[in-house]
Amino acid sequence: MSNEDVKNIVKEVVKEIKEEEEKKKKQGVLHNTRLLMRNYNDLKKHYDKAKSDIKDIDDKDINIKDIDEDELYILSIKRSRIKTLIMISHIDFALGALRDKQKQLGTIEKFTALKLYYLDNKTYEEIAEKLNCSVISSRRWVKDMIKEMSVFLFGIDALKI
Repeated sequence: MSNEDVKNIVKEVVKEIKEEEEKKKKQGVLHNTRLLMRNYNDLKKHYDKAKSDIKDIDDKDINIKDIDEDELYILSIKRSRIKTLIMISHIDFALGALRDKQKQLGTIEKFTALKLYYLDNKTYEEIAEKLNCSVISSRRWVKDMIKEMSVFLFGIDALKI
């Protein structure tokens, strides 16, 4: 086997590895978007509770070495609430931007399908009946909206889809 043959094999292997990594990233972004949307209602409940507790959080001067295990646990919960507040705000912004975009395009039914599926827990059959379309269309619209939602949530990583 010549040096040129080895170089070609190495290039092909590197190309395959890069393609596999891109595929995993793409699947990860879509998976994370679906996961966020599937859990949106529960996160929103947590968010509503967190909003009332957020004023109690003042951990700027806390030295972790000086607090006991129970206090550390409580601090962890409070920080989790802050992260939830940020994510729900981000999701709400993304939903609003997606709704506005679909209104502008004259395809608000696609956004409505997403909302019905994830926020109202409707089946594709129920969505099809409500929007007067086929089950396949309702499924496709939700899938399309998840791709678009991924861009609003994850930016450049989602554009590679």
